[in-house]
Amino acid sequence: MQIARLAAVLAVLGASAASRADEEKPSFHAVKTSTVTSKVKAVDQKTRMVTLVNNEGEVTFKADDRIKNLKQMKPGDLVTAKMTESLSARVLKPGESVPEASEGSTLASAPLGQKPAGYAAKEVYVVATIAAIDKENMIVTLKGPKGDAFPVKAREKKNVDKLAVGDNVEIHATQALAVEVTTPQK
Repeated sequence: MQIARLAAVLAVLGASAASRADEEKPSFHAVKTSTVTSKVKAVDQKTRMVTLVNNEGEVTFKADDRIKNLKQMKPGDLVTAKMTESLSARVLKPGESVPEASEGSTLASAPLGQKPAGYAAKEVYVVATIAAIDKENMIVTLKGPKGDAFPVKAREKKNVDKLAVGDNVEIHATQALAVEVTTPQK
């Protein structure tokens, strides 16, 4: 994820700002979760080709070699994929010391011999500086740690009015995917 994608938070920030006092800077937090469940239509253990089907249609793909429990997957099993994304942003207080940027990831899988399952997560933390504010057009330009500039359209003027050039915006984003294969209960 790059700051360009994260910069959109400022646009949303205006729609969902949480402020207790007029002088308080806007902040934002949101979580979105999407779940898709499909039925295993076919599994070819030799070629590692898997066909899944649900109300949206059918898809066939080659299972990655890292899926170590493919032998446990059978036609009729259910594959559930759950994607969770979260985004938080806040304007830092003057002089508040925080790291400039960091990125990390996590991977996990089911123990050998169980149904296939896995978890992958990526986390990005970045501090951007407000480089310019066009109050008339409600455009806030963020400058990332590498010097890249990202103009963002804000939604509410009252929140733009609380921002100042030079303010630092802390942005924290996570994206996690969990996939699990289960045998349906009869």
